[in-house]
Amino acid sequence: MKSKSRHFFFGSSATAIALAAGLFLSPLTASAIDVEGGDYTALPDGANAFVVYGQYARRNVSYVNGDKSAASPRLDSEVGIARYLHVMRINDRWTVDPQVLLPFGHLKPSRDLSALDSTSGVGDLILATAFKYKIDPAAGEVFGVTPYLYLPTGSYDSNKALNLGENRWKFALQAAYTRPLAKQWRMDAIGDVTFYGKNTECAAACGSVSDTTLRQRPLYSGQLYLRYEPTASWSAAIGVTHAWGAESRVDGTSLDDRTGTTAIKLTASTFISSNLQLMATVARDVRVRNGLREDARLNLRAFYLF
Repeated sequence: MKSKSRHFFFGSSATAIALAAGLFLSPLTASAIDVEGGDYTALPDGANAFVVYGQYARRNVSYVNGDKSAASPRLDSEVGIARYLHVMRINDRWTVDPQVLLPFGHLKPSRDLSALDSTSGVGDLILATAFKYKIDPAAGEVFGVTPYLYLPTGSYDSNKALNLGENRWKFALQAAYTRPLAKQWRMDAIGDVTFYGKNTECAAACGSVSDTTLRQRPLYSGQLYLRYEPTASWSAAIGVTHAWGAESRVDGTSLDDRTGTTAIKLTASTFISSNLQLMATVARDVRVRNGLREDARLNLRAFYLF
């Protein structure tokens, strides 16, 4: 599939290509595997859960190799995820939670990105299976591992620099550990790595007038949360996340766009009934090496257990 010629928005072609590739990769990659404090808590055997996420994020500053760009970009995103999971008991300590996730949403560029088209659609379908081991069932100490498989099923057009789908396979492996620290206080530590397949139809997003091949090195990330649970129904958490790696190559040429992003998060959640939890999270990036900085993010989540 051939792409139309497109005018990009920054002075040098190298900067234009690097930022365009960053836009292609960044809007959904983090949110699809994002974890909140308490997500690896063991659920009741045989339970089902339906989860709906809504996220608004605003990005209005760009960075190149740690330096703030003089440009004035803006990219707003409104993204949702529908998620279903089922808890299967293996024995007294092990459970397996197969699940499926479907992202969808809208991306709206403006200011120096106004030459790009807004886009709406569905993201790539995600299949995951969480393996949880109850180290201390009474205390809630749990170790978990989750493989994620991203299928290239989402909305994608190589003529567009912004897409909800990525037109490539991805595989991620995540490990987590949660434990009590003191009365009413808990800790969650999560680490993961994402491996990317190639996209052989990367045109506008790679700053090219024709289809090129995008390859990407693995992305690594770590997340750490401190949770406070004054009652069985209420909890609050503060978290820090850091992602690094994921350098892109277009037709074998490195874009020198390694990720190095640190963010902070504040979360509050409550059970409004015995099986319905509502959660809200506010977050922002505090350090960005390459790409657009999230100036503000609001996540809302409804978790229904049945």
